[in-house]
Amino acid sequence: MTPKVEKWPAGEFALRAARKIAMRLPELGTVVITGGTTAEKVYRKLVEEGTDWSGVHVLFSDERAAPPDHDASNYRMAKETLLSSARPRAVHRMRGEDTPEDAARAYADEISGFVAEGIDLAVLGMGDDCHVCALFPGSPALQSSELCAAVDRPDAMRGITLTPAALRACKQVLVIAAGEAKAEAARRAITGTEDPKDCPARVLADLNTTFLLDEPAAALL
Repeated sequence: MTPKVEKWPAGEFALRAARKIAMRLPELGTVVITGGTTAEKVYRKLVEEGTDWSGVHVLFSDERAAPPDHDASNYRMAKETLLSSARPRAVHRMRGEDTPEDAARAYADEISGFVAEGIDLAVLGMGDDCHVCALFPGSPALQSSELCAAVDRPDAMRGITLTPAALRACKQVLVIAAGEAKAEAARRAITGTEDPKDCPARVLADLNTTFLLDEPAAALL
């Protein structure tokens, strides 16, 4: 299955991506959100657009091994840019202050019911190395049968990530990526045939996935 693609001029990207997410946001349900600088810009636009998160359980795609008030925390970024204003029904954060192994086990238990029911929407980012969540090329977590795994990150931090076993429960996935540095990764993820161990974003190829790109990120498609 080839993922779908929508693209917009770079100057319009954050707003247009936010509006697309708002269209897919369930009235009552479960949404996975991500970290990253692109997501930060989109989240601010979601707040400006006044999207209704009051019936939404928020899950996280991944987290660094850092407390929730740390500059590196995905939770902190999401709280400051989206969650404090959007006020979702519940926020289920990964406990970056615990050991990654303990945090992964606890999070797998916490989200197992949502996975069993099906996750309504996942909003994910993608790195220029084709990683999604904290599933980096060559990561053992790509082969994990658990819903959540502890990982070693290329930035020398440890972390926690959802695994393909959890992502397969997502009814729809939106991948947000912007900038020319993401163009080759977008080409590999969308039109390539690599194994996910080399191009982790390929784990999304068999799901209902749409890539939301700005024109520089879509330049090689």
